[in-house]
Amino acid sequence: MRSLLLAISFLTIFPVYGNRIADDREFSTSLYFYPLVGFIIGTILLLVSKGAEMLEPGLAAETLVLLAWVAVTGALHLDGLIDSADGLFSGRERERKLEIMKDSRVGAMGAVVLVMAVLLKLAFLDHLAPLDTVWVLLVAPAAGRFIMVYAICRYPYARSAGGLGAAFGGQAGWPQLGAAALVLIAGAWLAFAWTAVLTALIAVMAGMTAAAWIVRQLGGVTGDVFGALCECTETVFIIAAAFLLH
Repeated sequence: MRSLLLAISFLTIFPVYGNRIADDREFSTSLYFYPLVGFIIGTILLLVSKGAEMLEPGLAAETLVLLAWVAVTGALHLDGLIDSADGLFSGRERERKLEIMKDSRVGAMGAVVLVMAVLLKLAFLDHLAPLDTVWVLLVAPAAGRFIMVYAICRYPYARSAGGLGAAFGGQAGWPQLGAAALVLIAGAWLAFAWTAVLTALIAVMAGMTAAAWIVRQLGGVTGDVFGALCECTETVFIIAAAFLLH
């Protein structure tokens, strides 16, 4: 239970873990629950979507859902996307890219990627039928959190000095990754059978491809990269669902 509470506190704005200090082992154990936290986030989004039905399906209701999506995570993953874009697309050498990613200021590439990610989510959510929006909103956040588990378990940390993303130590591996995959697949199947599972696989494969490219640029991953991969995977999930259902 403590590991689940830690995962919720780490991935959302809800401080259910309290003021306790978690060690590397607790952080690595919390990875088992990342997709589950994604489904919890998805459930919150569904409740917001239901509440926005008075506006009728359309951009206004979907914008409220996106606002809730950002709010429930404290914009943590969007911040990682912005910082990663500024560094990765800077055209500099590896060390300079990592320095740029630590800079709290928003650069041109970060702003462009942020706008594009939000517009893509909004546009393709608007393309979905209301009934399809239900399972897409439920499963997309879980796919995004699974790719974080994948990156944490699969790749080394890029900075020798450590950072928030290094909190998992070297204790994350195949058990966490396998359990997270089972939770994602089972949840997707329950949400919309093979269509949801296939959509999740497409999104996760896109996230894996992006992770491999980023590691070639940086020599590893960082906390910002985890957030960027989550946002990219969620966005691809929504786009893939729209194409598959069309």
